[in-house]
Amino acid sequence: MGWCVNPLRRLGLVVGVGLALSGGGVPDALAVTGKAVDPVPLLGSWGGAPPVSFERSLLARESLRPSSAGRIGRGSWWGGPTVTSTGETVTIYVSDSFAQDDSIRVSWANFFAWLYHGSELATVTIYQTTLDEVRQICGPEAAGCYSPSRRTLVFPGDVGAGADADIGAHEYGHHIAANRRNDPWDAIDWGPKHWASVIGVCSRVAAGTAFPGDEMNHYTLNTGEAFAEAYRILNIQRGGTWANFPLIVDSSFAPTPDSLSAALADVQQPWPGPTSATWDGRFTAPITPLNAAVGPRSSIALKTAGGVPAGALVAGSYAITVRDRSTTDDFHLSGPGGVDRRTGVVGRTRVVWTLELRPGTYRYRSDAHPQLNGAFIVAAPVTPVTFPPQERTITTPLDGSFQSTVTGTAGATLEVVDPASGKDVVGATSGPASSTICGQRSLLLRVAPSRPGTFHVIIQTP
Repeated sequence: MGWCVNPLRRLGLVVGVGLALSGGGVPDALAVTGKAVDPVPLLGSWGGAPPVSFERSLLARESLRPSSAGRIGRGSWWGGPTVTSTGETVTIYVSDSFAQDDSIRVSWANFFAWLYHGSELATVTIYQTTLDEVRQICGPEAAGCYSPSRRTLVFPGDVGAGADADIGAHEYGHHIAANRRNDPWDAIDWGPKHWASVIGVCSRVAAGTAFPGDEMNHYTLNTGEAFAEAYRILNIQRGGTWANFPLIVDSSFAPTPDSLSAALADVQQPWPGPTSATWDGRFTAPITPLNAAVGPRSSIALKTAGGVPAGALVAGSYAITVRDRSTTDDFHLSGPGGVDRRTGVVGRTRVVWTLELRPGTYRYRSDAHPQLNGAFIVAAPVTPVTFPPQERTITTPLDGSFQSTVTGTAGATLEVVDPASGKDVVGATSGPASSTICGQRSLLLRVAPSRPGTFHVIIQTP
């Protein structure tokens, strides 16, 4: 049972990505560990026999010709939304060229529900027709096609159940990609994020050995087609009746356990977008120790850690340990920058003052006996105080855009380094640091300050 529809009326669209086939051997089995799956549904057949071979050809991205769109729109399809054995709904229409056998149509709806998929299954509209009509719709040498703009999949039903399944699975791989992300690239052409990173699409494009989206001269090096093929083989491994067509892309894209696992991750755990992290720290100026004492026998002194009387110092941070051993005197230090510290006259104590000493003259004395006194001069440093940079290594398992910024009171710069070579990925900058990660599995972040203070780094990775 079914009804006629006009689903593709006014479809002035790019049909999108297609499958061009050739005869040949069977790809090697590549096992991917995963949970148990339901058996592949038994596919019904509309009749017809698989051809002896397909001529390998290039499929151009073509707009539906007006004559084709008009013919489709004149009620040549039957079927519609179908509840599958998994409880999901698959929208599938069948050409009037086939007898209206709803059990066969349901078997194909169950097939698409059986393929590895996510929520994108509910958004695709599937059309099954004869190979001749497929080529009228998709292109003269095409075996199937998919339109990302309309989320429309076209595949044959008269090539033989196994071959039809191969073609349908390949085209559904394009639907997977169309509903996944690979920022800053287009997943329909480059493949989704996990698979594209494992395959090294970014590096291959730079090397001129991959051509995302090229449906013409570099069809076999088209990474969009390579992902659809990986998806097809991923499903073939689960069992069932398939034609097991050889790869339609270059052998350099032959699936491996790692790339198939990545493709499965793209289906089941799609990349949600960039990951954000932060890194906070502080740069503290080096602190020089000094020792001060008053008493017990009418004495007062300020010395370096080496025991030398402090007469001339360089501006900076100091930790002054004061030992007040007198019950009749105090230690009173005063000078530039508002420094005015003292111990008590009565009683003994030990205290540590951390002070920033500025250029100028500082004096110390006993307030009870002013004749107990001393002074020292603080001069500006000949060279600025430098701070060793702080570093952090971050992992970057996926290709894509890296961005980072540094803020804070330390006036710091951020440098991004390749840990393996030590070469800069992004030179030291106080502004945003951004780069494209291409096969770079870790990055070293280096923060260098211009003064003591804090820093705050925001990190965004694929």
